[in-house]
Amino acid sequence: MNDTEGMKVVQTQQHVNWIEYPNQTCFECRVGLLPEIDGSFSVYAINLPGVASQGENEQEAIANITDALVGVLMEYTSDGEIPWADELLEKGVVEKRILIDLSDVPLTV
Repeated sequence: MNDTEGMKVVQTQQHVNWIEYPNQTCFECRVGLLPEIDGSFSVYAINLPGVASQGENEQEAIANITDALVGVLMEYTSDGEIPWADELLEKGVVEKRILIDLSDVPLTV
């Protein structure tokens, strides 16, 4: 079995927007990181509308958007469909990719 078997890879032009691994438990998400004037960072999901966060530094911003992505992806996967979107990266925004593995997230009741 090769590494891509069972994965859904979606491409727009030359950029991979997201990767869904088997059983919708692992997702590679694109995020945009924008340094603010005060030294803090804003961060948003480039391909998942409405998911955004911030942090006092880059690491905190990435940790916060990761938490937000986990919550949103858990909700969307329980509903059955993730509304992925094709978005363009705004000028001045640094793109990062975050791997979200929902199989590692403990279920809460």
